[in-house]
Amino acid sequence: MLETKKNRYLPIAKTFFIIGLAALSVVLTVQLWLVNIPNRSFFPYMQARFTPTPPDGLSNLVHPFRIIYGVGDGYFNITYSNITGSPFWEYGEDAIAEILQNSSFTGQAQADTVDIENAPVIIFQYAFYMNPAIFAQAFGSRAGAALVEVGMQNFRTVVIYPPSPSDSNMLRVSFICDNYAWHFSHTPTGRQAHIPFRGIEVTPAYEQYRRFALSENAVFVQRFHENFTYHPIYPANPYVNPSGFLHQVFIGRQIEHFFDNPATINSEIPGGIYTFRNFNTVVRYLPGDVVEYTSFRTIGNAAHAGFVADFSAALAFVTRDPNVTNEIFLAGYEARNREHVFWFNYVVNNFPLVLTEYWYSSEDCNNPLLYPIEVVVDRGRVTRYRKIAYSFITDTDANVALDLSVGAEPLAFAIGSYINTEQHIMLQARRR
Repeated sequence: MLETKKNRYLPIAKTFFIIGLAALSVVLTVQLWLVNIPNRSFFPYMQARFTPTPPDGLSNLVHPFRIIYGVGDGYFNITYSNITGSPFWEYGEDAIAEILQNSSFTGQAQADTVDIENAPVIIFQYAFYMNPAIFAQAFGSRAGAALVEVGMQNFRTVVIYPPSPSDSNMLRVSFICDNYAWHFSHTPTGRQAHIPFRGIEVTPAYEQYRRFALSENAVFVQRFHENFTYHPIYPANPYVNPSGFLHQVFIGRQIEHFFDNPATINSEIPGGIYTFRNFNTVVRYLPGDVVEYTSFRTIGNAAHAGFVADFSAALAFVTRDPNVTNEIFLAGYEARNREHVFWFNYVVNNFPLVLTEYWYSSEDCNNPLLYPIEVVVDRGRVTRYRKIAYSFITDTDANVALDLSVGAEPLAFAIGSYINTEQHIMLQARRR
């Protein structure tokens, strides 16, 4: 009887044993081929294979590169960092949406800086010419008729005048392009009279460390008191090894995210250029400390993507680069046949971090970088990506006195930290 029971359970035991061996073989295969890739992580491979859907760039496109606010005394405060976390951005979202849906167009005139100086205002400024139809679409007005039908082709500045009892609780918004402004207003009535604009209060901008004054054509000039100090910024190259040297293996680990499967990467150093490639992608680390990505994937003629979709793809590509660690903003764009080229600048320590000169990737470079980051998109697919290799670190424990004798009175957003490879990146004021 005992022997019969053993014979009965033996096949079952063998079955479970075989299943266990099969499971173990799968685990070991994963460990061998996927986990033990050069950066010792399974997750970057999965992220490369199953990249997230590009974000809806429409909402990101209308984020200003800086927000300016004042209380009517002729001085203003300007913020570049954490725009979307600013209460002024939240207020502006509500106010602009209200204007686009319910406002009256009150006329077009030359931009009046006196009006801006003498009233509480919240101002959004863009580093490029904003398309009114795209802007309106981002705020829930699909046709954008409120802006387009009044002859507005583009704008760079949005001025929001919060309602006040002295102005009959009227909400006013002006769109400014160079010397001209388009004015809109809306006075909530009935139930709408209590529409919350999140109750923000524009507080006095008497911050001792920084002031801004308004000049012609809504240009804000940065003014400092004689004891102004700022935190120094230092460049850091994430592509050099802990000893401070470029090394093929170390660079290879930093660029794996550009490839679908890092296991397929072949590397070489032709002419001293660190080059990594597979059958459809090439990434190079160029002598001028420029990282360059090129995709050779086929793009069918039937593929179609508009401006917003191309921007979404560009933004997603930049944000997925783990070595872009500083805030960025869209500095400009250009259409080239069916391609769109997008340029991005950095924001560090609440100042823009920009180039004052072309950045050459090598001695024989004939196409230098105009901005720290450049992305070329063809019908929704990034075909080329170039960036300065450096990221930037703020030393919050140190303070440096600003040399007010350096440069001339700045215009637009020329004030800022200017990218170089020196140990300390100085805050400077230069005329463009």
